[in-house]
Amino acid sequence: MSTTVEPQATSAPNVLRAPLLSGNEAIARGAWEAGVAVGAGYPGTPSTEILEALARLEGVNCEWAPNEKVALEVAIGAAIAGSRAIATMKHVGLNVAADPLFSVAYMGVNGGLVVVSADDPGMHSSQNEQDNRLYARAARIPLLEPSTPAEARTFTTRAFELSERCDAPVLLRTTTRLSHGKALVPLGPRTEAPRRPYRRDIRKNVVLPAHGRVLHQAIESRRIPLLEAEAEQWVEWRDGEGDVAFITSGVPYLYVREAFPHAPVLKLGMTHPLPKQAIRDFAAQYPQLMVIEELEPYLDEQVRALGITPLASNLPRVGELNVPLVRKAVQAHAPPAAGGAPAEAPPQATSAVKPLPALPVRPPALCAGCSHRGAFHALGRVGAIVNGDIGCYTLGASAPLDAIDTCVCMGASIGMAHGMKKVLPPEEAERVVAVIGDSTFFHSGVTGLMDVVYNHGSGTVIVLDNRTTAMTGHQGHPGTGHDLKGLDAPRVDIAAIARAVGVEDVRDLPAYSLTEAARTIDSAMKSHHPTVLIANAPCVLAERVDFGPAVTVDIAKCTECGACLRLGCPAIQLDEGSRGRPFIDPLLCNGCTHCQQVCADCNAGIDVPYMLELMAQERYREAFDLVLRANPFPAIAGRICPHPCDHDVNALGWEQQRDYAERYPNLVVDFRSPEEPHRLSVRLVERFLGDWGTQNVSGEEYAPAEPRPARVAIVGSGPAGLSAAWYQRRRGIGVIIYDEHDEPGGMLRHGIPPFRLPRATLDAELQRLTDAGVVFQGGVRLGRELTFDALRSEHAAVVLAFGAWRGQGMKLEGREQAAEGVASGLDFLQRFNHGETAGIGKQVAVIGGGNTAMDCARAAHRAGAQVTVYYRRSEAEMPAIPDEVTEARAEGVVIEPLVAPVRVLTRAGRVVGLELIRNQLGAPDASGRRAPVPIPGSEFTVEADTVMLAVGESPDLTPLDHSEVAHESRIGVRFTGATGTAGVFACGDAAFGHGTVTQAVATGRKTADAVAAYLASQGR
Repeated sequence: MSTTVEPQATSAPNVLRAPLLSGNEAIARGAWEAGVAVGAGYPGTPSTEILEALARLEGVNCEWAPNEKVALEVAIGAAIAGSRAIATMKHVGLNVAADPLFSVAYMGVNGGLVVVSADDPGMHSSQNEQDNRLYARAARIPLLEPSTPAEARTFTTRAFELSERCDAPVLLRTTTRLSHGKALVPLGPRTEAPRRPYRRDIRKNVVLPAHGRVLHQAIESRRIPLLEAEAEQWVEWRDGEGDVAFITSGVPYLYVREAFPHAPVLKLGMTHPLPKQAIRDFAAQYPQLMVIEELEPYLDEQVRALGITPLASNLPRVGELNVPLVRKAVQAHAPPAAGGAPAEAPPQATSAVKPLPALPVRPPALCAGCSHRGAFHALGRVGAIVNGDIGCYTLGASAPLDAIDTCVCMGASIGMAHGMKKVLPPEEAERVVAVIGDSTFFHSGVTGLMDVVYNHGSGTVIVLDNRTTAMTGHQGHPGTGHDLKGLDAPRVDIAAIARAVGVEDVRDLPAYSLTEAARTIDSAMKSHHPTVLIANAPCVLAERVDFGPAVTVDIAKCTECGACLRLGCPAIQLDEGSRGRPFIDPLLCNGCTHCQQVCADCNAGIDVPYMLELMAQERYREAFDLVLRANPFPAIAGRICPHPCDHDVNALGWEQQRDYAERYPNLVVDFRSPEEPHRLSVRLVERFLGDWGTQNVSGEEYAPAEPRPARVAIVGSGPAGLSAAWYQRRRGIGVIIYDEHDEPGGMLRHGIPPFRLPRATLDAELQRLTDAGVVFQGGVRLGRELTFDALRSEHAAVVLAFGAWRGQGMKLEGREQAAEGVASGLDFLQRFNHGETAGIGKQVAVIGGGNTAMDCARAAHRAGAQVTVYYRRSEAEMPAIPDEVTEARAEGVVIEPLVAPVRVLTRAGRVVGLELIRNQLGAPDASGRRAPVPIPGSEFTVEADTVMLAVGESPDLTPLDHSEVAHESRIGVRFTGATGTAGVFACGDAAFGHGTVTQAVATGRKTADAVAAYLASQGR
């Protein structure tokens, strides 16, 4: 005899009797109304909310189990003891629970037992889209498939009665659309189901082989016939009009009803076993049938096995169904009226109503401030081979972190790492790491760790313990210290478990200190015994962690190298107007300092902090390879780079020089700054590594092991083009560089004088590219020997890397009268670098304050001239490298700041002097610097027989005039370096206009990434 109890939630008079519920909430409600006593599960989208909703209703003992197998075993125990129980899980969770499922299918139940499998067609949140209807057929248990939330409630309630009638667990299958879709659901009262008496019966409840053979026979002789009769009661027959009738079940029924609202439909509520007689009767009345279902042809095959031949639907076996697919399936066989008149299509947008733009793509990413980001960044630094696991940390596999090599299933990472180490060569095996989350460790990672210890394994296991099951919505687990209802619970200690299974080396992983994290992982990987590293940091979203004030970008220091962007933090975004300048959203940033630690103000984007870490350990080869990840020319850069990396405080506010000095006092001694002996010079470290590499490492080592057939053309052999070539070649792409000069190097060879960049150093680093397989073809110019169309037709992609070779003009009175004596700084440097110094007078005036001006001044001085540099702003604001200014002055060059030219003085067509005016600094201009303001009456004249204009450079883009590539003063590119023309990219000064060699290198690397992505999209 049962009793009826009104639920507490409906006692208030204003509560609706048919509230809006999701399918998951409706299942919970149905279980509660059926008098369920025990609910157990493991959180997994799309099933999670079932147990959460059930736990909020009184009278049910609910728990999150460590995994789905345990959850089902808990529910089985409750059912065998005589009470109704439910186990909830997503579809792949049933794989974990399959062992007890198949056994309880033989044993049967006492109290009703319902197992919910939430399948995920389309893989919205899953690693596969398996069809769990096949489990019911294999286990020989009843399978119910509701179509709507209201049916989900009633099917769940009836499933418990069915379970008890047929003495079997019932599989209730939903899909993502039903689980998360909402509808009005009528409510009923709770019916208390008295616990059935427990009776000891070892022949039924102990599945020994002898018992199992008997139980299996009983399933086939008694249960299946009973269920086949039962299935006839779970049918909804809708008569209708049309040439095609439908057999369907679950959510696909809704697609059929929307696509063909008047068609005949046989809707199956129980799909194992099938209601054979109902199907035969329906087929007899409607001989032209079509089966509509998602994923596997489960129903279709069984209908055909009955001797009925439905029309082939040709529906895809991947992804979700939708209304257009259903319409298309029918229209392939019949005129539009077949199957009943199709529902009217939505009205098309008219010219008066513009369609909305597509929503921007929002790739999944780790939250701002997530500790996992620090762990994955450290793993990338040390070059680990990472076996990942299921959880939000799987996002570490995505760009730009790119830190996970494998991910199979819950708990697999440790066992897979153990297997990898068994067969990889020692140098690779050392780098193998397993990464697993706290919830996943309890789910199925402990057994893998035991296996490693028991079988004399080694290796590093990193447990990312953020104290919650974060991916599915912050559910509890045995390590959180609270249960499903929020009550305090014992907190299982991961470190204690690791030690208990035999791991002696258990350490903390400081995921918010990036260098310490990399150092810890690096040390653990070198161990010859099992090591467990635990990153113990709360989920920032669950606990609303705020580390401090939001970080801001100092635009004056930012080199736009992109180092901070490689963290993949959603708080760091790009100012699209600047083609790459980052900014930090203060609403998202919580001050975790990750970005501050990776910022080093390096123009090329070198990971300076870890380079110093490796240098301090005298691991020069690894440090050299690390540098080459961002800059293939460290010996060159170490001589000519403006080294903003030597700032006291970086662009994101980190006191980097103090950090370096505290961490690496020995490096400060060995690589002290010439200007400030107490400081470390990062530039000198890079120069040391570059020289070490040219002497000790062959470029042939970097030749791709598996070359790809795709071939890319690069126009221009300056630093940007050479960088693009290097990083594409490293990916196996064939690269040929075209240049109008006979020797490669661009501005490196023809613009920078050899006293600043020795040609032996240049040639040694460029040889590395040749050894790796990059081909150079000189003496050809785009628009002369090369045509743009030919380049595109003969190559998979084209990269334009012209550089800026045209000196910018300057309006200067008297210049037109000077037939001789006024020169472009760049033209002079090219002549000087080729040994041509004729035409340089004894009194040279250089106009400008950048590196080109300093190079001109020092070169002219070496040619025997007395040189004075005139610059319109103060010396502190000169854009030239400070070292170059100091060295120029030490060599005898005179520098006159706050002076601007007014007029060239000539006699008989030759320059004889220069009139100038003194300036004072006014308010800041658009560049952020204080603008020079002329002082009236301060004009003066100086003797000069040569005036060199070094006030900036611009690219010569005339070769692109008849191409499709957009250009004005620069080539039009997006941040990636892609132009508006498919397959055409650009980098360096002609596209980005940054101006330094190392910034050009950075744009070349970025463009190489874009080219590789483009070729991959083309299947090349």
